[in-house]
Amino acid sequence: MSKEPVGSVAEEAAKLFAVLQDAAGAHPVEEDKHEHKLGPDCVWCPVCQLIHRVRNTSPETIEQLSSAAAHVLGSLRSLLEAAADAARQAREDAASRPKTSAHPEEEPAPPKVDRIDVSEDPEPWD
Repeated sequence: MSKEPVGSVAEEAAKLFAVLQDAAGAHPVEEDKHEHKLGPDCVWCPVCQLIHRVRNTSPETIEQLSSAAAHVLGSLRSLLEAAADAARQAREDAASRPKTSAHPEEEPAPPKVDRIDVSEDPEPWD
């Protein structure tokens, strides 16, 4: 264990990534599990392409992308909280309404749709 001072989260993440990268390079993957070229020559595997893109991307770009992702996740969280509040309010409203039973002697409510005659003959019964 080294006595290095603890850095920022980004510095510590970079150190962890470097250690993991070194560990992955020390134990090459068997050819039968990885069915294409290993290393930067791989243009088929989406995992290798993603790793290549991340390695060649500037730290500023990664910072901007992570900031944008945080904003998207925050918006998604707000949306889900609003949906949960609306569902909770609907349940409370349904629970607070008095339960009414339909009486057979009551007339049914009038339809909410008005039928409009659009025929050309103003008096079709003549």
